[in-house]
Amino acid sequence: MNIRILLLVIIFGWIYPGYAQTEKDLFKRGITRLSGGDYPGAEGDFTMIVKLNPANDAAYFNRGIARQFMGDFKGSIQDFSMALDLQPANPDAYYNRGVSRLGLEDYLGAISDLNIAIRGKSKDERFYYQRAKAKSGLQDFRGAVEDLNSAMKLNPRNLSLLMERAQAYIQLKDFKHAIRDMDLLVRESPRNYEVYNARAQIKLAADDIEGACLDWSRAGEMGDVNAYTMIRKYCN
Repeated sequence: MNIRILLLVIIFGWIYPGYAQTEKDLFKRGITRLSGGDYPGAEGDFTMIVKLNPANDAAYFNRGIARQFMGDFKGSIQDFSMALDLQPANPDAYYNRGVSRLGLEDYLGAISDLNIAIRGKSKDERFYYQRAKAKSGLQDFRGAVEDLNSAMKLNPRNLSLLMERAQAYIQLKDFKHAIRDMDLLVRESPRNYEVYNARAQIKLAADDIEGACLDWSRAGEMGDVNAYTMIRKYCN
């Protein structure tokens, strides 16, 4: 064999395993940094990976997550789009791109992505929750309630869903159902004065002054001094 060809075979045979190992190690370190909250460090590792291997859809996806946590929604949207170009059947990429679009108040774009995500993964309450937030951004509060109902069927213990649904009911001036949701929150968090304050505000809007004053009184007993300001203002 020609000595020059032999040297090239030896060189590339030595470099290629090192290259593959570098990509693997970078990915492992990037995931560790991402899970540990070092988002700039994770972004740097995944950037190095896509330079080594532009076809690594997982690197684009995880860099998008890092950028999303850093508030770089435009950058994360670009990354999730690249991941989808390489792996179109990834509902999590559609979900996260939708969340980033929601962060930019692109509610229609968010709903479009979340619709596709839900078709591909219909048993994840997060997808319905984020779509509900996008619908609320478009003042479609009835649609938001429907999505939150779907989310709560999947995870009835998620208190964030209850609070979000109560807010949607308030916008619809459906105080009866808003108070019902707040009753459930009080039952789950009986020592949280903020929940009593929130229910008091709804009762005030529903002209239930006595009920509002009772909730402020309970909040005050738990140490909320601001509750007594409301009592002096609205209660005899």
